Amino acid sequence: MRLRGDWIGRILGIAVFLLGVGVLWIVFREAHQMFTAPLPSAEKSLPKLGQIGMDTLKKLGLLVIMTLAGSLIANKGVQMYFAALGIAPTKALEKTAVVTSAPPREEQAK
Repeated sequence: MRLRGDWIGRILGIAVFLLGVGVLWIVFREAHQMFTAPLPSAEKSLPKLGQIGMDTLKKLGLLVIMTLAGSLIANKGVQMYFAALGIAPTKALEKTAVVTSAPPREEQAK
């Protein structure tokens, strides 16, 4: 069986998927640089340590947001690719399972 589909949609789906993977690669590279860089020398003053902590939390928050964005972009690329093929992978999950049950027993008259 040969699958027919829109080749422009497939190419666009692959491109969007690769864009999402590229965003994820940037996130991993930034995380690696952040965690392998030496800590800035802070004098033992509390305000300076607080500022360093806040900067680190900001960077971590941005990494989380970028990770979510990259994964959503890659997911959309996969969906576009399969939609161009005429296959919808989510439709298989939407099918409701048919539950067969035994008919209720009739009570016998005494």
